[in-house]
Amino acid sequence: MVYSAVSQPESQAENRLASQAAGRGTSEAATGQPVHQPVESSKSLYRPFTVKAAIELASPQTWSAAISPVLVGGAAAWALTALEPFKLDTRALVCWLLMLACALLAQSAVNTLNDYKDFLSGTDTVDTILDKTDASIVYNSINPKAALRFGIVLCLLALLVGAVVTVLSSWWLIVLGAAGAAAVIFYSFGPKPLSFLPLGELVSGLAMGGIITVATYIAMTRAFSPLILLVAFPAVLTIALIMLTNNTCDIGRDIIAGRKTLAVKLGFERSRRLAGVVAVITMLWMAVLSLMLWLFALLPVAIGVFIGHKRIAMIMRGSYDLHSRRQMMANISSWCLLVNSCWAAGLLLTGLVGAWLL
Repeated sequence: MVYSAVSQPESQAENRLASQAAGRGTSEAATGQPVHQPVESSKSLYRPFTVKAAIELASPQTWSAAISPVLVGGAAAWALTALEPFKLDTRALVCWLLMLACALLAQSAVNTLNDYKDFLSGTDTVDTILDKTDASIVYNSINPKAALRFGIVLCLLALLVGAVVTVLSSWWLIVLGAAGAAAVIFYSFGPKPLSFLPLGELVSGLAMGGIITVATYIAMTRAFSPLILLVAFPAVLTIALIMLTNNTCDIGRDIIAGRKTLAVKLGFERSRRLAGVVAVITMLWMAVLSLMLWLFALLPVAIGVFIGHKRIAMIMRGSYDLHSRRQMMANISSWCLLVNSCWAAGLLLTGLVGAWLL
């Protein structure tokens, strides 16, 4: 049913892929490189779906958005609850590992399905994407139906792992899981995908930074504390910032594709200023929360500010365009992981000191 519903867009996309392949063949001939043979059928367009293709669709360079909230949620669970800090509880540890797997599978599914949707809509072409690893379907001639199947398999695996965590912990995870699954689906699909609206930053921040952090905490502790919402806020902001950076780099091609993202609405300069503001608010939030509740968390937070200050400067003054996109995304993704790792370390240090004093 899914394939028949998108058969016409896929046919149009195949025609684009054929013309792009022909264009690459011509340019390769001019440079003395091997020339692609003329395309005789749609099947001849595609190469075998390999492990390398699967990895590129999963986009490991974006996994910091999945790892960060699991780190923070796990640190909060160990340090801020009735669990005896740093005495390994087997069930809690298993749940943490399963939540990490679930988050990575969900992130990979979003990346794959978004690439599939962008290919069908014509947003991803050799003219609009310079980084070959960021448009694997186009550059590696992947069958879009194979990419769709791979994305669906990743979704099902994430649901399966999530079901196991639910059985081991709390049925409240069903509610959080349903909200996360809805975010994955509606981000890339539907009459008005969220990725085409100025809601992508908010949805990705809440779904990845908020839901995953809270779900990890509940999975490990079988309890909920309003405090975890305050703890999760830096993860929400940093993941939203990753999406804002991505969309700011893509303003030109998103306008052509008819996307009305937040970056398109704000324009280049205001989007860049907003990115700087979000980065500063993230650091201030962690510092103020540490001063109010967990003084010992200030040390790791300060270390994170010192190590990451150059990345913050790049966020504020960077060149957000297609040519610098790969560098900007690597910069913001590594900064996100650094900030949340330091925040998690601060929470763990707080728990360690508390256990020692008690």
